[in-house]
Amino acid sequence: MTGAGHLLEALPRHGTSHAALVADVLDAIRGPGRGGLNQPAATPVEELSRSELRVLRYLPTNLTRREIAGELSVSVHTVDSHIRHIYAKLGTADRTSAVQRGGELRLLSAGRT
Repeated sequence: MTGAGHLLEALPRHGTSHAALVADVLDAIRGPGRGGLNQPAATPVEELSRSELRVLRYLPTNLTRREIAGELSVSVHTVDSHIRHIYAKLGTADRTSAVQRGGELRLLSAGRT
């Protein structure tokens, strides 16, 4: 993994459907005290529901809202509703900042439910 951190940090986050995996690998490389796995995550003002977390984890991908709905077997209206709730709970106004905030809170990790 030597040198992998610089390579992964150089990747545009929006250019991969594996942004959550990249974030987890970077956390592991950085180690404790530098944004790594052992660093406690801040808590959002209000917990996201399981469904909202599922939608949030698709936001770093290049999938559209319609494609996310298809992946989750729900309507676009449901995805839109979850996205509005995600933005409100994370205190964000757009997809990019929601993904950034979700990453800071370690909500994008597949290990969390």
